[in-house]
Amino acid sequence: MAKVVLVYGSTTGNTEALSEHVAAGLKQAGADVTVKNVTDASVGELAGYDAVVFGCSTWGAGELQDDFIEFHDEMDGASLEGKKAAVFGPGDSDDYPDTFCEAVDILEDALKNSGAEIVAESFKVDGDVEPAFGDAEAWGSRVAEAL
Repeated sequence: MAKVVLVYGSTTGNTEALSEHVAAGLKQAGADVTVKNVTDASVGELAGYDAVVFGCSTWGAGELQDDFIEFHDEMDGASLEGKKAAVFGPGDSDDYPDTFCEAVDILEDALKNSGAEIVAESFKVDGDVEPAFGDAEAWGSRVAEAL
């Protein structure tokens, strides 16, 4: 059973809600999942897991959710060689078409630069997250099956 840490950053509660459904999908597919708010997580502890899943909303002109900024900065130079990884997050293509879910891409790049292998296409939710809960569980299951 793969040990997975799901680290999310949430300001309005949307990413936290998505995280619960992604975690449910991971568990349904047999993963041992630990869910952590990014404010309670450290880059160093990622080494204790087989896989890393990040959830982060995009703010402003394509920026990371506030709580994820320092964590992202600490990832510079970290080694996640041999780790599997995936990223998800909500965004708004109506108001921010040019930077839709850019935080997801930023975190995916940080994982790749740290040596992690991206095992699933990123999951990006446009607008209201509630209709996407089923898709979030299905995506979580696909991630677990790819581990």
